[in-house]
Amino acid sequence: MVYDGKCGFCKYWIIKWKKISGDEIHYISYQRAAHKFKDIEEKHFKEAVRLIDSSGRIYNGPDAAFRTFYMKGKVPFLHLWYEKYKWFRKLTNFLYQWVADNRNFLFKISVRLFGKSARNPQPFWAYYLIGSIAILLTLICVYIANSATQ
Repeated sequence: MVYDGKCGFCKYWIIKWKKISGDEIHYISYQRAAHKFKDIEEKHFKEAVRLIDSSGRIYNGPDAAFRTFYMKGKVPFLHLWYEKYKWFRKLTNFLYQWVADNRNFLFKISVRLFGKSARNPQPFWAYYLIGSIAILLTLICVYIANSATQ
């Protein structure tokens, strides 16, 4: 799996990806690997992750991601759906492109939700969720109380 080693979002999530795929997949930044794949232009490495299998076949973006999960037996339906359903392929390609276009913002969100260390994630997302629910319930109670007094 070849990724952008200068992208904070990419590096953060590759660490998580490694936990899922284990040692079966070798991860390397395109900055270190591009010279090995002269037939792939650097701009393509910058656009999306590339999974290059042992036969030399290249998969990119969500197809690469889903294949890594499939190879490990994790959520295999994602790969199968990507192969089988055109609507799913279009949707995930669109979402992948949106993520790629917003990597800096999404990196900040990832850190806020899971902490600075991808190796030791924290459940900050749960605190935000619980806080949001508490605020929502408070607002509902205030609304009901105000409605009852009128």
